[in-house]
Amino acid sequence: MTISKYISEFIALYSDIKIDTNHIQDGADKYGLFKSPSRQISKNIDGTAIITESYQFFAKEASISETERKESDEFLEDFTYFVDEFGIIYEYPSIDKNRRITDITVSGCPTPFSDEDKQILYQISLSITYEKEIQ
Repeated sequence: MTISKYISEFIALYSDIKIDTNHIQDGADKYGLFKSPSRQISKNIDGTAIITESYQFFAKEASISETERKESDEFLEDFTYFVDEFGIIYEYPSIDKNRRITDITVSGCPTPFSDEDKQILYQISLSITYEKEIQ
């Protein structure tokens, strides 16, 4: 499983949505996940490495009415709280390739990225940290 696939499944725990990787479809209520060029690695003497990677989660939401804009704002705010609290309430899983997720965080807050065609594209910066056994 790729880290992108895990993040998509993680987000689906909050809301049953379909997330495209490196793409956002046309229309409202569409979602995409893009890997950022940021990656940090810290190697330990016990043969493990702590790796942090950054991703951008985009949510394209309808913005025709004030009600839709408020619902989108609430959805994204609640999603941020879900990410913030997940590691406190639940244990992150181990995934294949000797990797164990240790943290997922939202950097900043959901930010409107563009507003066109009666839709707003929001951007949320995510970081995922995992421990990997080095072979």
